[in-house]
Formats: sequence, C-alpha cells, structure tokens
Amino acid sequence: MKTHQKRSVALILAVLSIALSTVFWSQIFKNFVPPTANVIPAGELENEQRTASGGAIAAPRLQGHNVSSRPLSPLMPSMHFAASATSASTGRGSAASRADDRQMRDELQQWEIREAYSLSIPSLTIRAPAFMPSRRYWDAHDWETLERQMQVGLLYGVVAYPNAVAPDDRGSIVIAGHSSPPNDRARDSSFGTVFATLPDIEIGERIVLRTSRATVQYTVVETMIVPAGDTSILLSQQGESVLKLITCYPVGSTKDRFVVIAKKVAL
Repeated sequence: MKTHQKRSVALILAVLSIALSTVFWSQIFKNFVPPTANVIPAGELENEQRTASGGAIAAPRLQGHNVSSRPLSPLMPSMHFAASATSASTGRGSAASRADDRQMRDELQQWEIREAYSLSIPSLTIRAPAFMPSRRYWDAHDWETLERQMQVGLLYGVVAYPNAVAPDDRGSIVIAGHSSPPNDRARDSSFGTVFATLPDIEIGERIVLRTSRATVQYTVVETMIVPAGDTSILLSQQGESVLKLITCYPVGSTKDRFVVIAKKVAL
C-alpha cells in the first residue's frame, strides 16, 4: 500500500515538473521571437492619413478612357450674361482716360469686336454704341467663349449677337445690354445700367439704329418676359426686318429676360 502511494506521488510530481518546464521554455522562446507586425499597404495608409486630417480622398484615375469635362454644345447660346471674375481700378483723370481708351481698343481688337452702329431710344433717353462680335465662336457653337466675348463688348456699350443682319436687310438683329451691373468692371462702366429703364418702353415708340451709311428706325410692336434659358428669341425672322432688345429682368436679377420686339419703319 505504501509502495503504491509513493508511486502516485512520484507520478504527480513528474507531471508538475513537465508542466512547469513547458511554461518556462515557452516564455524564453517568446523573448527571442519578435512580434508579427500588422502591415498596412502604403495606399491605404495614405488614405487613412488624409481622412484623419480632414482632407478629401482623391478620386481614382480612369484608365483607358478619354474623359472630357466639356459639355456638349447646345444648338443655341444661353442668355446667361454671367458675371466676370475680373475687376477694374476706379482711377480717373486725363491720363487714366487715355489709358482706358487704349485698353478698350486693345480689348475689343483682341476679342474681334467692332462697333457696328449706334442705338438710341429717344423716349427713354438711351443712347449707346452697338458692338458686333465676330462669328468665330457663334459658328463654332462655342457658347462659353461667345459669352465671354459679349461680356467684353457690354463693358463699352450694347452688343448685337453675331448672327445679326444689316439694318437694311430682312432678318433679325438681337441686341443685349445690362439692366444692372453684374460685376465690378460693369459698375465702373458707363453702360452697366444702360437698359435699366427698358421695361418702361411703350408700344409704338421708336428705336433708331445709325450706321455710317444710313439711319434706320423701328417701331416697338411687342414686349414680353421670357425665362433666362429661352433662346428662341435669338432665332432670325427672314421675312421682315426685326430688331429685338433683351436685358435681364427684374432689374438687379438674372431670373428672366425682358424682350422688346420692334419692326422697321417703311420710309
């Protein structure tokens, strides 16, 4: 009996010795083996850093595709008259006036804009030079650049769309002018509000276009208000001589367009 007990105690001690030895050597092994690193791919790490710092994650590049941000050109330009981001100094005086004249000539020449005729509305005491852009951007359906071209002309007077006919010919002349200045340069211009009183015009009143060769008179036959996106007003009527004047409406807003339609007076 005593011999059996001694064997049991010896077996238990042996098991404990093996267990303690296993724990001991496992700890020693851990001290010599470095921990496994949790590696994040460089691209993911960069994205995480951008997100944490509040920056936007860049969109992926599209490969194998010719991606263009330029929208398809519509058949007719808009009548948006967008504000230009440029501004001008307000200095005046004889030297400044000469500099302004040079700037005007250079700018009009650069944008291929010429003075075509003068416009007057006696009942509203409106008188302004009327400029005509080249047909380059009209024919190319490059409406964005055409609008920039017309914005330059609007600084120095009113502007006819380049599809206009001669005043003596059958067809339409569409002339745009500011009712309120959309930017600093227009505010400094003498023509930033040239059409501010155009909504006061009455049916039957006269509009006069003067060229170097002739004076042509028109009688107002209709006025209307159209949405800014309605470009049908730019279409030409080939059967008769029609003059159309357009400006932003209400004054101080670009929401709609006030349109005056006048027909040539037969002399």
